[in-house]
Amino acid sequence: MPVIVPDPVITPAAKGFPEELWGRRLSRVGEAGLRRSRFQTPVMTLDVAAVRRNERRLLDWVGEHGAQLFPHGKTTMAPALWASAIEAGARGITFATPWQARAGFEHGVQRVLLANNLVDPVAIRGLSRCLDESPDRRLTVWVDSERAVGILEEERLRAGARAPIDVLVDVGGPGGRTGARALDEVRAVAAAAAASSTLRLAGVAGWEGHFGADRAPATLERVRGYLRRVGEAASRVVRDGLVRDGVPIVSAGGSAYPDLVLEELSALVPEATVVLRSGAAQIHDDGLYSRVSPLRGGGRALTASMRVWARVLSVPEPELALLDAGKRDLAFDVDLPVPLGMAAGAAPGAEPGSSAAGVPALSVSALNDQHAFLRGAGVADLRPGDVVPLGMSHPCTAFDKWPIIATVEGADDPDPLITGAIATLF
Repeated sequence: MPVIVPDPVITPAAKGFPEELWGRRLSRVGEAGLRRSRFQTPVMTLDVAAVRRNERRLLDWVGEHGAQLFPHGKTTMAPALWASAIEAGARGITFATPWQARAGFEHGVQRVLLANNLVDPVAIRGLSRCLDESPDRRLTVWVDSERAVGILEEERLRAGARAPIDVLVDVGGPGGRTGARALDEVRAVAAAAAASSTLRLAGVAGWEGHFGADRAPATLERVRGYLRRVGEAASRVVRDGLVRDGVPIVSAGGSAYPDLVLEELSALVPEATVVLRSGAAQIHDDGLYSRVSPLRGGGRALTASMRVWARVLSVPEPELALLDAGKRDLAFDVDLPVPLGMAAGAAPGAEPGSSAAGVPALSVSALNDQHAFLRGAGVADLRPGDVVPLGMSHPCTAFDKWPIIATVEGADDPDPLITGAIATLF
């Protein structure tokens, strides 16, 4: 069953979309042949050519290591992009919450990994019904305590659930997020899951992203240390014969440190299948992942595919301009947006400029709800009405601000042709 891609009618709620597209189906946006300059600002665009290139490079690299990719769907919550990843070779989609997992199933995703404990009784019953409705659906969830195993088992028995759920024991680390901290605790949780009548123990999992945000030697060693802990836990669970059905799985994140995940876990647990959950790689960015991803140069380099086009509203001081995009439009939790140049379709008579990997003479210093503070010597070249393309950091907090996103092919064009649009489920 293919992933069902939403095809809503464009309405005034589609931020930035012009009136001439209102009433048109999403799938027919590209037929209008509009340029970005015909859209209101702010507007977000996604370079689909870059997305496809990123998918191919990541999947080829992961495949060379004998691993599998379940990209994190919560990054975009866009079924069109889940479909694109699966068509490119991803084996399934990861989600963070039960409602996201249910949305994935309802939109045709057949293999879902819920990278979290499932202890909400309502969600357990709903997802169990969802699995029972279709034998092709498969759900894997995390557990990090015997109590979590007990809740999952009790609710499923009470609901009369038939289709089994696979579980991975979540391995944590000191100061980390969720996850059993001691290896003896991991063993006890795994044994409880293996003894369940409605669950199947599939292996172990963890998240290394909490332990680093750069490529400093000390950071890399800290991340490696955590991954060795995950590998040791997986080896023990496998050695004790607790995974009884199929090839064991050991899973970790992977947008920032996929190289370390593949190196450490493949070596420590060679009998297991390594499953990466890289979510940001499909989109990439101009901030966090541009700094820490190992796929930054040469033929494997990933490319930022998202940007928001914002307009200068005011130049009240010699080195200060105010843009019409703010916290409700831009990602800002890791880094502030990065000005990429000047765009076409600015003030009447303005000449388009060219994008670059950041403009040294301009920087965003702060955001309000609907304004960005643009500072620097480059402000002297701006005037009200000019348009500035902004790169962003951390795709996970960029897509959630846009229910409909226009697509282009070739984002370096200062006034790209709009080829279509995608819908998100936020």
